[in-house]
Amino acid sequence: MTNDKTPSQHSQPVEQSEVFGPIDAGALREIRDLILEQEPLAETASLDDPLNPQTLSVELSDGVGAASTARIDIRWSLTENYAIHYTDDRHQNFRFDCHPKPDAPRRHFHPPPDAPSRPVEKSCIAVSETGLVTRAILQRWRYAYAHETFEGINDAENPP
Repeated sequence: MTNDKTPSQHSQPVEQSEVFGPIDAGALREIRDLILEQEPLAETASLDDPLNPQTLSVELSDGVGAASTARIDIRWSLTENYAIHYTDDRHQNFRFDCHPKPDAPRRHFHPPPDAPSRPVEKSCIAVSETGLVTRAILQRWRYAYAHETFEGINDAENPP
């Protein structure tokens, strides 16, 4: 199911968008379609603005462990930067990011429970293509969901 909303709820400040790069609307639509095809717990996948999307939000019907709902917010830029943020109703968060960040690897992971800005870890995701990164995220989400814990979520070797 697709559900494009208006207006934009996730616009980025100018300074951040200059570092991150302009959003790739085509990539967000490709990711949306792939998630809806691959993830049975994805209830909706919505672009914040159908004409000028900044964020794709995927609502999940269940979360990791005791969480009963969850959401994954995705931003993807024309310069192949991305930020993929999981959050749930138990206030557990993690992010897989790829963008320039001082004193951090370009591909980095913000660990649970609160996905802090610092420190970050090197991301286990080494692929860069939109479809492969999406599949890697779904694989890591499914790993955490199946094991009911975030332990080891960034310990895979180059998923998918």
